[in-house]
Amino acid sequence: MWKVAIVDDEPKIRRGFKGWIEEFGHPFQFAGEAPNTFKALEIIDRQFPHVFFLDIRMGGDNGLELAKFIKSKNSKTLIIMVTGYDYFEYAHEAIKLHVFDYLLKPVPKTDFFKILKDIDKYLCQQFPQDITKKSDYNNENHKNYSIIVLRVKEYIENNYYKPDISLQKVAQLHNVNKGYLSKLMKEELGYSFTELLTKIRIARAKELLKEDLTGAKIYEIAKKIGYQSQHYFSRVFKNSEGISPLEYRTKNFKD
Repeated sequence: MWKVAIVDDEPKIRRGFKGWIEEFGHPFQFAGEAPNTFKALEIIDRQFPHVFFLDIRMGGDNGLELAKFIKSKNSKTLIIMVTGYDYFEYAHEAIKLHVFDYLLKPVPKTDFFKILKDIDKYLCQQFPQDITKKSDYNNENHKNYSIIVLRVKEYIENNYYKPDISLQKVAQLHNVNKGYLSKLMKEELGYSFTELLTKIRIARAKELLKEDLTGAKIYEIAKKIGYQSQHYFSRVFKNSEGISPLEYRTKNFKD
C-alpha cells in the first residue's frame, strides 16, 4: 500500500482529499493530515509516507521548504504541490526539488484521481520486486528517476523515428531548460539526450534487420528510425555494433 499524507491549511481541502483517497482505495492508504509544517513533522516522525500533497503557502509556512526537508530525509518520497497561485512562479525551485507534479486549486476530482493513477504507475516502476514492502521503498539501490526524466524518456521511446526530434524541442515541449534537462538525463540515466536517442534507434534498427532479412533496403530502415541519410545511419550503427547494418543482417541470416 502507498501511504499518502495531506498538508494544507484549508480544512475543506484536507477533508476532500482524504475522502477521495479513501474512495479511490487500493493501493493507497490515508496516512494523516496536517494544517502546517509543525504538524506535518509529527506525521513524518510516526511514519514516513510514500506521497505528500503539499500546499505551497500555508499561512506563514512555505510548502517548498517543507518539500526540501522531506526530500533531504528520503529522496524517493513523491511530492505533489497544491496551489492557488500560478505554478510557474515556483516552477524553477519545484524542478530542482524533483517535485512529482502539481494541482491548481480548486482541484477537480478527475484531476486528483489521474494524479493517483500516475503515482501508482510510477511507484510500481520504481519498486517492481515487492511494491508492498517498506524495506523496498527505502532501498536506495532502486532507480529513482525524476518525473521529468521519465516523461522525456517515454517521449523519446515513442517518437524516436521523427527526423526533427531534438533536445531543444523536447525541452520546450516539457517546459524545462535545455541545459538543465541535459544535465538531469546524464545524471539519472547515464546517457545524454543524443546517446539515449541513438541507443533506442539502433535497438529498433536491429529488430527491423532481423525481422526483414531480405526485404527492406538499408536506406528504408534508416528512414523508419529517423535517419534521412543511409550513410550516416550506417556510420552510427557501426560505431555502436562494430559492424555495418548489412553485415549485421547477413550474420543473422546465416544464424
